[in-house]
Amino acid sequence: MTDNVLRPAPHSADVPELLSLLDSYRLARQSLLGALGLGRSNRDPLAEFAEHLVAALWGGGQLAESRVQANYDVVSADGEYIQVKYLANPLSDWPNEHTVRSIPGVDWYTLVVYESFSVTGVLAFPPDLTEICSDLGKRHPGQPTSLQFTRRNWWSIRDNADAYRQLGMRIWLPPFL
Repeated sequence: MTDNVLRPAPHSADVPELLSLLDSYRLARQSLLGALGLGRSNRDPLAEFAEHLVAALWGGGQLAESRVQANYDVVSADGEYIQVKYLANPLSDWPNEHTVRSIPGVDWYTLVVYESFSVTGVLAFPPDLTEICSDLGKRHPGQPTSLQFTRRNWWSIRDNADAYRQLGMRIWLPPFL
């Protein structure tokens, strides 16, 4: 059994101030979701935005009819099924990592990378991850169908995008136009 450790609240605001901060967030969230046509959504706005961004980057892909279905989120104009996930971290360090997975019947696993709430890249992985894992020097099991994605991997792919495109990836880096 572990000891319960209490930590002080990082912000010593009183209740009215905390509720005011939440109101500011709520208004900004409603504005973003409203612009996406999802004003009544209670899903994570970063996930919602990522799906819309990937559909646009894919040249007008169509969002899946159900936003909470399994396996894919976007269908490309060419009929490719695309899973969309995101990874959010501060710019200074990455406490969060992500496992990219091949999904039967899905053509692309797309990861939107947010750093300090800005999109810093969009990576689309093909179903077979063997060569990508090998090039990244991965040592974990299951490399044909999974990739344990880290900040170092992000830097390698970002800084050598053309080499990873040659391995079958699709990569978008800012500026996205």
